[in-house]
Amino acid sequence: AYADYDVDDLKKLFTDKKQRAHIDAMRSGTYSGGDQMPTSKVKLSGYLTRSDGKSVVWVNSKNTMDGSRLGNLKVNQSSVGQNKKVTITLDGKTKRLKPGETWHKESDKVVDNR
Repeated sequence: AYADYDVDDLKKLFTDKKQRAHIDAMRSGTYSGGDQMPTSKVKLSGYLTRSDGKSVVWVNSKNTMDGSRLGNLKVNQSSVGQNKKVTITLDGKTKRLKPGETWHKESDKVVDNR
């Protein structure tokens, strides 16, 4: 049997090993975002302190359930909730944010988005 097809269309149907690994990592929640552009804007959506004492923080639409690092920024887990703020470190600069605030690293300005 012969099928009439365009070879260029096959690229839309199949993935290489690197693309497959990326898709699988995203599905399982283990994708670290290493190939993403570094961020210079940090939006703290919120935080939750669990009954066991561990905290989860939502920053830039991601959470810290699997670790305190999210791309090129780090959440200081021991500071979560102190004075209703969270300490975030981005490229060596540190800022304390409340949920709903966005920090623009270049200008060092914090904007309340609530």
